[in-house]
Amino acid sequence: MQEKFLKLTNEVYKMLEFFPEADPLKNRAKDKALAIMDNLVLVNEVSGWASFSKEKIKVQLLEDIEILMGYLWIGKTQGWLNSVNFLIIANEYEKIKIGMEPISSPIVEQTQKLPGIDKPRIEAEVAPNLATESVEIEEIENDSSAQTDRQKKIMDFLSKNEKAQVMDLQTILPDITKRTIRRDLDELLQAGKIVRTGDFNQVSYQVKR
Repeated sequence: MQEKFLKLTNEVYKMLEFFPEADPLKNRAKDKALAIMDNLVLVNEVSGWASFSKEKIKVQLLEDIEILMGYLWIGKTQGWLNSVNFLIIANEYEKIKIGMEPISSPIVEQTQKLPGIDKPRIEAEVAPNLATESVEIEEIENDSSAQTDRQKKIMDFLSKNEKAQVMDLQTILPDITKRTIRRDLDELLQAGKIVRTGDFNQVSYQVKR
């Protein structure tokens, strides 16, 4: 059982490598994933505990899983994470939640009724740290002419090369952050102009034929 939780945590750590180094969510998510693994091991492998001790840990586990999935959801919406990989991890944690014994606690009952991520609670916790980022994103998105010019450069580069990663595109857009480049790539993906291949650190983009 411990090996299973360790493997899941390692997969989360791999996904978090795509978060920007300076973003506080990266370390918060790592700490939360590690705390979840430690408590899962305690609940599943340590016997002889008082009932209320296990219940307290399970309450904390359910809350921590919701918070971690909120962090990863933000990463997916920012274009840092692959949607398929996000869903795989989300399903694994959902199985863990479902597999827990019912607990007669108002907090847990409220958590179990949630259809998905508890976005209001997650956003309230991370909003102060995302305030400056939100302003930056809004300003970039309102600058439609600059965005079109960036996407044109990206398309020109991909047309001349078989495929490229984000780090390759930074050579032609040295003053643009990886986050902004990923957002442009996502828009080109949604427009059906390019395709994405690979997983984790092997993700690359190419012109759709």
